[in-house]
Amino acid sequence: MGRATLMRGLHSVAVMVGTIVLAATLATGTATAQIDPAKLPAARTAAASLLAIAKGSETTGRVPRANDPAVRQLLDTVFDARDVVAGRGISFQELGLLTERMVTGARIGTVYMLAGTGATDLAQLANDPQADDKVNRNVVRFAPEMGDFLDFELHIQGAVIEAVLTRLSTMRPDEAARPNFQSGIASIRQSSLRTVASVIETLAVDGLTDDWRRARLPALAAIAPRLARFLQAGQKADLQRLASARADATADPGLKRSLTAFGRTVAGGQ
Repeated sequence: MGRATLMRGLHSVAVMVGTIVLAATLATGTATAQIDPAKLPAARTAAASLLAIAKGSETTGRVPRANDPAVRQLLDTVFDARDVVAGRGISFQELGLLTERMVTGARIGTVYMLAGTGATDLAQLANDPQADDKVNRNVVRFAPEMGDFLDFELHIQGAVIEAVLTRLSTMRPDEAARPNFQSGIASIRQSSLRTVASVIETLAVDGLTDDWRRARLPALAAIAPRLARFLQAGQKADLQRLASARADATADPGLKRSLTAFGRTVAGGQ
């Protein structure tokens, strides 16, 4: 994962925060909850526990590991997206909850990325010429935890897309044409593109196993049809090119087929 990928993937969360305001100002009607509202407070509590355990990890490099049963339970709570994986008709009013869950998860993912780097936030790495190598090493060193985090990002991002698509399908043309709405949708599209691109590019990090890479494929496959319905033509073409390049660079037949299929689905094919 290069520095550009790091900024795209994690800083896209900042873009997602804006959707809270978008949802609050433009959502109408009473929501029929499709996602579990209890998961956000549970995730926040678990994240607080993980952050307490990881205190000082930017210096020591020591972070809570998933092979500790107590830590495993905390990580599972933060990265629990079971309620949104197969969600359909997720309401626009639920964007706030989804975004806050993504932000909570990103706080934990960032801990693993920054362990031992000396930085407490991504901005501090911006001028570090060794930033790429430091983050790459952490992606490999903490592969189990990073895999859970990346899958979680994709699942929540897919739910955000579904919520927006649901809203778009019920809006009057004059409502959809509002400048602030169009600006918000453009931001969510860009965030979706960055999030998915960062996952695909992470597959190229040296030192990751093909088993780890293959484990990311189900989450990518799940979001692909939603991307096909949501992204603009140029954005879909960009993702297809990226997936094709990653497919061409791998010798693993399963990865090659799956990444090619992902790109074809995003582009609108079957």
